[in-house]
Formats: sequence, structure tokens, C-alpha cells
Amino acid sequence: MKINPHATIVPFIVMVDPDECSSLGDFDVRKHDQYNYYLIGGSHSVEARRQLVKEHPTTYLFKYAECKIYVGLTTEEAKLLAWDHNNDNDYH
Repeated sequence: MKINPHATIVPFIVMVDPDECSSLGDFDVRKHDQYNYYLIGGSHSVEARRQLVKEHPTTYLFKYAECKIYVGLTTEEAKLLAWDHNNDNDYH
């Protein structure tokens, strides 16, 4: 890893703050950087990714983050989605 850093990219699962956007019809992709998001799947990887960026600041893959954005989820749906994400990626 120290000699040849590489990354496996697993998308983060995020949801738009429901107070800012409560349905898909309200989501404006042009304002995507103005919304607040809740990370609901992949939070176990965030600190690891931060450490890798510190150790390998020129390795682009560690700075890259793919996100799947959800809008209008209930609390129960968000919990189930996070659970499925962890199971799909074998995080226990």
C-alpha cells in the first residue's frame, strides 16, 4: 500500500436534508452543492479515507467520492437503505 497506493471505490449513500428538499420533484441538480446531506451509508469509510488522503495527498482515487443521492426518504427507509448498503458491502 505504501509503495503502490490504490483504492476500491464504494459509493457513499447520502440523503438530502428533508427540511431543504422533501421530494425528488423539488431537487434542483444545478443547486446540488447548496444542499446539506446526511451520510447514511459508508460512514465507516470516511475516517479511513481521510487518513489515506493525508498519507497520499497526490493519489486522486483517495480524494474521489462517488455518492448515490436520495431525496424524500422516511427515517425507516433511510435506516433500511443503510442496512442494505452495509450488508451488500459485507460490513459488520
